[in-house]
This record gives sequence, C-alpha cells and structure tokens, in this order.
Amino acid sequence: MTAIPADRGILLGNVVEKWRIDNLRIIAELQSPVDLANDRLNNLVLSNYKIGMIYLQMVNMKVDLVSLEKINVEKVALKAEMADAAIDLGLQTVKAERAIRVVKEKMAQTKITRQIESPIDFELSKVEPFPLSFDSLNFDV
Repeated sequence: MTAIPADRGILLGNVVEKWRIDNLRIIAELQSPVDLANDRLNNLVLSNYKIGMIYLQMVNMKVDLVSLEKINVEKVALKAEMADAAIDLGLQTVKAERAIRVVKEKMAQTKITRQIESPIDFELSKVEPFPLSFDSLNFDV
C-alpha cells in the first residue's frame, strides 16, 4: 500500500500554489499502478485462502479426494498467478518509486519563500472535529 501524497507547504487556510497541487496529482498518478498491482495480489491471496478453506471443508465432510482434484488444479494455478502478481507488484513499485523520486526532488524547498497572507480570519473561524471517513482509505492488513 502506498502513502497518500502530501506536501508540507499545503496548510489549512494558506493560499496554495497550483504547482503544488499539480505535483501531488502527478505523484498520485504514478502510484496508481502500484496500488492496482497491490490490490490484485491481495485479491489473489484472499482467493487462495478461500479455496483452501473450501477444500478443507470438503475433506472434513469426507468428500472423495478424486472429486476434489479440480480444486487442487485451481489451487496450483492460483499460486502461479499469485507469484506473477507479486513479481509485477515489485516491478511496479521500483518503477514508480524512481519516477516519484524525480517529482519529489522538484518539490524540494530550494530557497526560503514567502506567501501572501491567508484571507481566513482565524480569530473568527471555528474549528469543528469531524470523524475520519475510512470508506475511501485502503488499509494493508
């Protein structure tokens, strides 16, 4: 699972330069293939777990092992697909990290800058806590 792109220059209430948001969008696009490869591998691992549990249930119910041969064939094919997905994840990660490093080097602070003052009056602004929405987050558990 990749990290959510962030920039220390983007703060609540500050005027944000467009190039900062553009750089974060570029990083998110570069991370997208890694996230997809990771999701594919996780789905295959989950499928492998499920098919293994089904096989064990059938064995516990004393189903003839010859009848379970189709499940064994699927398990072998699934493990080969998992290996391919893991290799793809590794390659995608290395490729993305190289590209992201270039973008982050462009984002590095090279000089002290100044910005226009924020139009928000923090004395009159009220801060309200909101619960964190976990629907859009992808946890690697």
